[in-house]
Order: sequence, then structure tokens, then C-alpha cells
Amino acid sequence: MIYILKTQENKTQKIMRTILNILIAIILFSPCLLSQEAEIVFDGNFFKEFNKKPVIQRDEFFENIANKIVIGRGKITEIASNQRYKKKHRIKIESSDSGVYGQKFIFYVFIENKDMVDLLSIDSKFEFKGQFMGYTPLSTKRNEYIIDIIIMDGSIIIE
Repeated sequence: MIYILKTQENKTQKIMRTILNILIAIILFSPCLLSQEAEIVFDGNFFKEFNKKPVIQRDEFFENIANKIVIGRGKITEIASNQRYKKKHRIKIESSDSGVYGQKFIFYVFIENKDMVDLLSIDSKFEFKGQFMGYTPLSTKRNEYIIDIIIMDGSIIIE
């Protein structure tokens, strides 16, 4: 009788250890899983790393970030009424950070809010956050792209 009770206690302890190990593994690996869903920031570090990628892998990178949240900034070069992605306006923004690495990134930021568009002006610096919708390579060297973004948030950078 005592032997049976000890055997059951050992089984219970093994089950508890297994559950505890699983919980510890979930806690340890959850930051890794969350980091995959993190925002992508188009800044100097991004362009430096992007420049190191083989040309053939650059388009694949953009395909993998479809519908993810991105952050970028640059100089507004055009504001137009252009309906796409069910938005009424398009802001054309040229990245200033990409030029340092021999690249040219143009962001087409689509926006619905007319009041926000009225506050913007050509040649002002603008920072935005939005959903990555698509990309268009402008050269066979894959160092020039147009990036389509649906805006979530944005602000004029005042220096």
C-alpha cells in the first residue's frame, strides 16, 4: 500500500515538473515570438542592413512584411488627390536616410483625413506609422523602391 502511494506521488511530481518546464519554455520563448510582430522602422540602421542583403532577397523581404506595421520619415515632395486603398489622398515622401546607403525609397502614404492633409506642406519633414501594403521596385539593381503605406498616425517634424 505504501509502495503504491509513493509511486503515485512520483508520477504526480513528474507531471508537475513537466507542466512547470512547459510554462518556463513559454515564458522564455514568448519574447522571440512577439519580436517577429514588432514594427519595422525605416531608419539609418534599417537601410544599412538592407544594403547588406543580396539583391535577389530584397523583394522577398518586402513580401514577408506585407500588412505589418512600419514607421518611416522623410521629406514631403507631393500631396495629391489619388484614390487607392479606399483612401482619398496620397502623400509622396522621399526618405532622406536611404540616400546615405545609395538607395532611394519613396513612400506613398495614403490617407483619408482631409484636415490632416490641409495641415501638410511640400518640403516639410514628416514622420508616419502605418500598414505596409505593397512595394514597387524602380530599378533592376533593387536599390530604388516605392512603398505603399496606409497611414495610422503621422506628424510634422519641427526642427
